[in-house]
Amino acid sequence: MAALVELFLRSSSSSAPVDWEAEAYPAYGDYAVLPFLVAFFPALRFLLDRFVFEVLARRLIFGKGYDKLAETDERRKKINKFKESAWKFVYFLSAELLSLCVTYNEPWFTNTRYFWVGPGDQLWPDQKMKLKLKAVYMYAAGFYTYSIFALLFWETRRKDFGVSMSHHVATVVLIVMSYICRLSRAGSIILAIHDASDIFLEIGKMAKYSSCEGLAVVAFLLFVASWIILRLMIFPFWVLRSTSYEVAVILDKEKHQFYSSSRGRVGDDVRSDSEGEDDHED
Repeated sequence: MAALVELFLRSSSSSAPVDWEAEAYPAYGDYAVLPFLVAFFPALRFLLDRFVFEVLARRLIFGKGYDKLAETDERRKKINKFKESAWKFVYFLSAELLSLCVTYNEPWFTNTRYFWVGPGDQLWPDQKMKLKLKAVYMYAAGFYTYSIFALLFWETRRKDFGVSMSHHVATVVLIVMSYICRLSRAGSIILAIHDASDIFLEIGKMAKYSSCEGLAVVAFLLFVASWIILRLMIFPFWVLRSTSYEVAVILDKEKHQFYSSSRGRVGDDVRSDSEGEDDHED
């Protein structure tokens, strides 16, 4: 069994703390924990919906006398939309905090060169992953896999259903592929960049449903500002630059077959200096 699963089982069967700094190569077997997370998210959401979000939505949307109001389709739709935003807020906030806690003290948090080199003589793609970084990936993969089913069977069907479904499927594929291709350092930063602005978006939606216009305006302004800074500036000029240009400069060229065989020199011309006599025969 993969290192991630082994450490998970070991921690559940003994009192010894889990070594979150332990390193191992990523493997498909690590996704054995994914079904547990896919089941965890709907269970958690069910509990929050029933005991927290429902009461919170009624109180914030309808005020103190919410328990005396008759149930209508319009009110129920508004409550459901509030609960969906509350759930997404909880996830994005928790995912952002997890990503920051895991990556903040890593050298590649501030220097993209370390996406590809270190620690020691490790060089991409021959890099190991810390267990805590694997946890970030499993958390995100579990949520977006669950989100596909939630979009189909749980959440309110909206006009952007196709766009949302495409987004969730593409996100799962990107998470899985970047994990196996050992691009998790850059990937974890991308997850943190994208989750941050969504926090403000969901706060703005909840404020709008609750008729808190002042908070809604502030939240949407923060959303726009964070979107511009994180997704239109840091993401392309920091992360994409590293994954498209910096990696090519840093990579150990000796690991590439052509460069290893030619050593950067033009090969000798193996053609004959003179043409054979047979070439002139009619």
